[in-house]
Amino acid sequence: MKSDVKISGNRIQITRVFDAPRQLVFAWWTRAEKLQQWSGCKAATKCEIVMDFRVGGSFTQKMHIAGASEFSFTGKYDEIVEPERISYHAEFGQAITRVVVEFFEQGNQEWF
Repeated sequence: MKSDVKISGNRIQITRVFDAPRQLVFAWWTRAEKLQQWSGCKAATKCEIVMDFRVGGSFTQKMHIAGASEFSFTGKYDEIVEPERISYHAEFGQAITRVVVEFFEQGNQEWF
């Protein structure tokens, strides 16, 4: 999996390429048991996700960090356009950030 990170002002754009159909990549974002298999930071040894995947639904993600403890955050889904976009607000303690995940086809590869 290739990744590209761009930072501009208060925006972070992460682009990843998957060798899979867009519909399948989108579907993995809709199910906790799939998302927790690959979500989380590099130092996470385990990721647990509980989610109610619908507009207005919420989620909690807990990562177990190697050599540290746990890190959790919650969020609420604002927009879901299958298989194109998922938008949500994530709460990291006092900080709230908007996240938009977009899924694009590029030949036989998928971008989000």
